[in-house]
Amino acid sequence: MTLVEITIPQMGEGLHEARIVSFLKQPGDFVRRDEPLYTMETDKAVMEIESPFTGTLQTWLAEEDDVMDIGAPIARVEVSGAPVEPVQENAFAPSAAGEQQADRAGLGNRIPPRTRAYGKDRGLTEEEMAAVPSAGARLMPADIDAWLAARAAAASAAAAASAPDYTDSPLSRAQRTFVYRLKRSQQTVVPATAKRTLVWGGLRRFAEARRAKNSAVQPSSFLTFAWCVVQAAKKHPRFHSTLLNDDTIREYHHLNLGIAVGTPDGRLNLAVVHEADTLEFDAFVTTAQNRIQMAREGEDQADETTQLMLTHMGPYEITDAVPVLVAPASAVLFTGAVFEHNGEPTVNMALTFEHRLIQGIEAAEFLRSVVEETAKMQEAK
Repeated sequence: MTLVEITIPQMGEGLHEARIVSFLKQPGDFVRRDEPLYTMETDKAVMEIESPFTGTLQTWLAEEDDVMDIGAPIARVEVSGAPVEPVQENAFAPSAAGEQQADRAGLGNRIPPRTRAYGKDRGLTEEEMAAVPSAGARLMPADIDAWLAARAAAASAAAAASAPDYTDSPLSRAQRTFVYRLKRSQQTVVPATAKRTLVWGGLRRFAEARRAKNSAVQPSSFLTFAWCVVQAAKKHPRFHSTLLNDDTIREYHHLNLGIAVGTPDGRLNLAVVHEADTLEFDAFVTTAQNRIQMAREGEDQADETTQLMLTHMGPYEITDAVPVLVAPASAVLFTGAVFEHNGEPTVNMALTFEHRLIQGIEAAEFLRSVVEETAKMQEAK
């Protein structure tokens, strides 16, 4: 039996990293060559990755939502006999070129193949491994561990001596996922923004009247506004669509609405109301409130089918902003804090949209539809 490592494959020119979406097999499962093993997301697409070997999955070397470099090891599989893939897939067996290079460096048999692979996994070059002292005649992984620990201690002592006035800390997994989505959007989205004002008083009065009438459903002004946005999106198919690539538009039969939610520790999660356009007002408000609470408690509900997002900065006294569109959504709509304009409570709206999918006139017509739907709510009160 041979233990081999599976690495993140290069699926397109210029790709440097990928996000692990889900594992399709668990440790102990038997997997056949070319059988789907896990799902990963790049700035090109979300895809299933097939196993290059037939054998038993021993362990995953990453976790779901991890963002990993192309070529990084992700799993170990135990196979019968010698692996049929190129030898460099096996982190426990060095390549023939590596052996020849070591021989040319005059290392002879001092560094066993397993130790060489162990050192390379830890980023050591052949020259660095040649300089590592060994307790015996041959270099062993324990020698490398001791040398790395001594080097780390020396680096730590040097850093302590310099007494920096700052502290470095890693991003949380949720933050890394958010950064990855932002970077992906920067590489793929062509954004444009349109703005206009909206009279907010009618929404406020409608929400107040509904709260007084029905104690079971307590809509806020913002969720009343969100309902109006959903009704407007029914008239504009581009706002429940996404751009798969430069040649293909996917128009969904229903709208999945995302709502940005701040968490107590300062992070940002997305609450998603699926098929929001099929819900009556009371059901929409109840569903949205439940999903928002889940997001506030830490559950990020973002997925590839969220086409339109809302962000509301009114509680933070921000009156104007340009929202950032996060792919694959087609648009994100900002609303700010209420201010007086011509004697009326008013908010600013800013719509950032994928310009390859939505043209400026379509964006303007969508915002006009939102305003018209809010006027209907005042009449319905």
